[in-house]
Amino acid sequence: MRKALLALLGLYFLFIGCQKVVDADELLDTEEQVSIIGYISPHDTILKISVTKALPAIGTPVKVDQDYQFPEEFLIKDALVTLSNTEGQSVVLDYDNEINTYVTSATNLQITHGDTYNLKVIVAEKEFNASCQIPKQLEAINEIIEFQEDEYGYEFAVINLNFMDFADENNYYILGGYISSTIQFENEEPFEDIFPLFFDDDEFLTDNLGNGTQLNGKTLIYADSEYYSDVSVTLQVAHTEKVLFDNLKASETNSDADGNPFVEYVIAPNNILDEGAIGVFSGYSVTEKVIDLKD
Repeated sequence: MRKALLALLGLYFLFIGCQKVVDADELLDTEEQVSIIGYISPHDTILKISVTKALPAIGTPVKVDQDYQFPEEFLIKDALVTLSNTEGQSVVLDYDNEINTYVTSATNLQITHGDTYNLKVIVAEKEFNASCQIPKQLEAINEIIEFQEDEYGYEFAVINLNFMDFADENNYYILGGYISSTIQFENEEPFEDIFPLFFDDDEFLTDNLGNGTQLNGKTLIYADSEYYSDVSVTLQVAHTEKVLFDNLKASETNSDADGNPFVEYVIAPNNILDEGAIGVFSGYSVTEKVIDLKD
């Protein structure tokens, strides 16, 4: 991060002759805001909304202990957080001290595909609002598996995931999944090992170039024949609202930009309606398919 900032500052001074100079004192006068983050889905068992402080990046001392716990000065524990639907049903979320997030059981407010939900957060008598609509769930996802060997003779599986896009609308998809297997070392109890699938450039897909057509993504995993005998692969496609898609893509881009002066940082989106708060409240749906590589 430090190297990236130094590189960006170097570029700034290189082009300062054709840039408008901004007084740094104005940056230090930036007011504290409320940060609100919440993603909801019909697949959730617990509904979660994060409400914290968003402080200026310049001039704000931040202390993070060695356990990487959330800094106490950012926490907001006395907000009033309410979720509701268009039928007038609502639920108040309680603050969970263990995860520093406002939560409620999903049984307290049913989340349904296609429905609209409203979020209201009151902090220090200031009210902040946002709304979202839950995207439709895909009918099915399919895959084609091809086994190959690398130059060293190790076998790997190439998984081509595909699905049909919803026609006549703009759609945003995020591809993912995970691999689970049971591992047992000699004289030890077996345990489940889980690690994610990576789709690299295919992770974030839109239908800009093929509305209503088949969309595809590719991933691969390494394993020998014995390992494959007890491996389960879960493929996932999340159908998201644009604001959630943009937010996660911005996070991914900024993560890649950390330490890389040739990747430009992206400003995260904001759909909180009222001044004094920033964040994202959005809906999504997930379609899963479990496959067995032995087949």
